[in-house]
Amino acid sequence: MIQSPKDGPPVAATRDDPLLRHLSERFGGPAGTRLRPRNSPAQVLLGLTVLGILLSALTSQYCRINGWGGAEVYHAGCYSDISALFHQRDLSDAPWGPLVGPGYFEYPVLTSLVAAVLAASTRFLLAQDGTAALGWSADRASLLYWDLSFAAAAVVWLVLVLVVMKAAGARPWDAAIVALSPAIIFGIGINWDIWAVTALALAILAFHREAWVSAGVMIGVGVSFKLFPLFMLGAVLILVLRRDTGLGFDVFLRALAGAAASWLVLNVPAMVLSFTTWSQFFELSVERGAGYSSPWHIWQLIAEGRGGSGPSPETISGFSLGLFAAACAGILVLGLRAKHPPRMVQLLFLIVAAFLLLNKVYSPQFMVWLIPLIALAAPRWRDALVWQGFQLLHFWAVWMYLAGIVGDHDPQHSFDTALYIAAVLGHMGATIYLMAQVVLDILRPDRDPVRRAARVPLGPRSGRTSQTSAQTRTQASEFR
Repeated sequence: MIQSPKDGPPVAATRDDPLLRHLSERFGGPAGTRLRPRNSPAQVLLGLTVLGILLSALTSQYCRINGWGGAEVYHAGCYSDISALFHQRDLSDAPWGPLVGPGYFEYPVLTSLVAAVLAASTRFLLAQDGTAALGWSADRASLLYWDLSFAAAAVVWLVLVLVVMKAAGARPWDAAIVALSPAIIFGIGINWDIWAVTALALAILAFHREAWVSAGVMIGVGVSFKLFPLFMLGAVLILVLRRDTGLGFDVFLRALAGAAASWLVLNVPAMVLSFTTWSQFFELSVERGAGYSSPWHIWQLIAEGRGGSGPSPETISGFSLGLFAAACAGILVLGLRAKHPPRMVQLLFLIVAAFLLLNKVYSPQFMVWLIPLIALAAPRWRDALVWQGFQLLHFWAVWMYLAGIVGDHDPQHSFDTALYIAAVLGHMGATIYLMAQVVLDILRPDRDPVRRAARVPLGPRSGRTSQTSAQTRTQASEFR
């Protein structure tokens, strides 16, 4: 009998994961034999996250010292939309512009709110006398804005780790994948994506606890940061459509109602304040063409290299939406036809990964989206590290490619188009590999490390009656 992860005994990662078990031999052996941690998982995980935060801050030191202008930010790997938008969207003079206009700010309402609050805080701290304080001065307001944004994101990162730890149930150490994630270390300071990722993790935790409305509320909150948390409703719907999960259609309706209610509460006031400003995110999503590092951008580069012009924005939108719809249909068939009910987070991972592969743009910080889903859906350290290695290869490749476009450096100081395309194909291939692993786990539940950790063998006196009773008790929870 395969039970819910939260029902099984706690699992030591150094005993369960092959890579960690091998590495633990250099540090006292697997936990429970010679190595016996004295601190709770939460304490250790928070400590690891603080270490990750410090490492992340160090990766941006060049830009903190020299500013975020010029091509050198790409060579240093510390480019940030946050600092760029502070000047480009005139947040220093109009901090509430992302919400009330009349300027342009192409983000959903909660991301706009975070950006506006931090801009107002920056203006307040520098409005006293304009003198330098703790390294900040009026002529370097963007530094203070980035520092405040990074500090807020660091707190959210700590919350994310705790939420993933709780959602992992008997496998709390899987949250270490999030705590020391190289993808988050390098990606958290680029944009505000960590906020949406944490909202989605909270929705997953609420679903695990059978708080259907609360899960929906957090989905609505997440969608007000970024679009992708909406895909969790699709994963829930697939499970509801199965007859062997113990979930009625009311579960989906409750989650949908919670998501709609929270989204309306957050978005209607923004519509009333300035519908034009509120709608800019949706207009950009429809009208934009091929963005960097998407398959459509690669198509465009190859076409231009052969003397063509590449696909039009309308063509890209049609292909992107059509292929994503086809991928979702495939995930639906997989979820319905699998012999054993998939775990919700496995389906969610597949949907989000498919979206990232087929979307019109793949910004470097998008790699943050999958980290908690990897920790919950496919917690294999070797695969997680290999995937992040390809993501960091792409991270540097796109910056070096952009440095060659905007700068006047010698060719040896940037990546040519061929290397950039290879890096993009590498990160796509690594994501497809992870998706294949999750599909195999769905088709063969015995290879799923989460289900395997929750396996409880039946005792010698257990007969058909007790087995049926156990199946009834766990039927509605084992797939979460």
